[in-house]
Amino acid sequence: MERTRFVEHGGQRIVLLDYTDLTVEAETLRAIEQSRRFIAGQRADASLLTCTDASGAHYTARVMEAVKALAAHNKPYVKAGATVSNSRMTRVVIAAVAVFTGRTLPVFATRQEALDWLVAR
Repeated sequence: MERTRFVEHGGQRIVLLDYTDLTVEAETLRAIEQSRRFIAGQRADASLLTCTDASGAHYTARVMEAVKALAAHNKPYVKAGATVSNSRMTRVVIAAVAVFTGRTLPVFATRQEALDWLVAR
């Protein structure tokens, strides 16, 4: 199954960026690049809802840079984005990405909470 794909939730189409349990840097970087290509294939009209699930993921300096670049790249495409994480480190990384990109990127404990928040947008 593709890590970046559309899912339906509450009658809305949401782009899921599924990075759950990625711990090998090369695999994580490939998944982030796949996400970039997927998003680039959409219209840059700030209409997408995105849910990034990073539960169990591991960050290196290269992965953090790739995440920052992806968030900046996605800005013209995304209406609202939410992140799922069970890690304090991921929350720190996402907070840094939000500051760097000027985006609001709330972090939720579960995918369900994140999807529900997005549908309410």
